Formats: sequence, C-alpha cells, structure tokens
Amino acid sequence: MKIASLLLLLFGSVYFVSCNSDSKTNTGAVASSDSAIIKFEKTTHDFGNINEGDTVSTTYKFKNVGQQALEIYAVEVSCGCTVAEKPEKPVGVGQSSEIKINFNSKGKSGVNRKFITVISNATVPREMLEFTVIVNTESKKTI
Repeated sequence: MKIASLLLLLFGSVYFVSCNSDSKTNTGAVASSDSAIIKFEKTTHDFGNINEGDTVSTTYKFKNVGQQALEIYAVEVSCGCTVAEKPEKPVGVGQSSEIKINFNSKGKSGVNRKFITVISNATVPREMLEFTVIVNTESKKTI
C-alpha cells in the first residue's frame, strides 16, 4: 500500500510540474516581455490655487515602450467633477499619446485630491494618476 501511495504522489507531482511549466510558457515572463508597456512622463499634477467655478485641464503624456500595441480600455475617475479623454485607437510600439483630464471646481472648495485609473492591456493593467488642487471660494461682498 505504501508503494502505491508513493507512485501516486510521484505521478501527481510530475503532472503538476508539467502543467505549471506549460502555463509559464504561455503567460509567464516570456509573454510579458512581448506585451505593451505604458510609461507616463508624470503620474501626478498640481494645479495650485484656483477660484471656485473655474475649470482646469492637464494632460498625462505616455509612450508605449513595449513590444505590442497598447490599448486603453477605460479611464475611470474618482469624482463626477472630473472628465477624462482617452485615445480611441491603439497606441503602436514606440508611439506616444495622452490622456486629457478636465476638472470643474464648482462646489469643490478647499483641498482636492483626485485619482484617475487607466485600464489597459499593458503588463501592469491598472495605472493610477492623480492631481491636487486648492479651490478658493470667493467671499460674497455685502453692501
């Protein structure tokens, strides 16, 4: 009975190792070197001080430094006050593009820190961008 158990364990181990080596060939480090890689010039932006009601914008420039076309599937914002524009077409190997962000400060007085999530087919499929802004409220003048 001990020999049968040892043989079962041995064959199970061989099967497990062979399955793992196949999956590494298809999805492991070799595959990631063939993938798209997104490299941002900057991932943060500081708008400084603005007045409430102002709309400001910035762009986050990036380059595809990978070996495959880069597709931006979605750009998610953390607030309805922020609108993001992404490239609609794939970004080829070695090519550059940008994500444009517009922030509407209406009703957002004080210090604001907002996050943007970029979802793509890159080796790191989720990248975080952020910006900060201080929104000053204009004091109402009394007569």
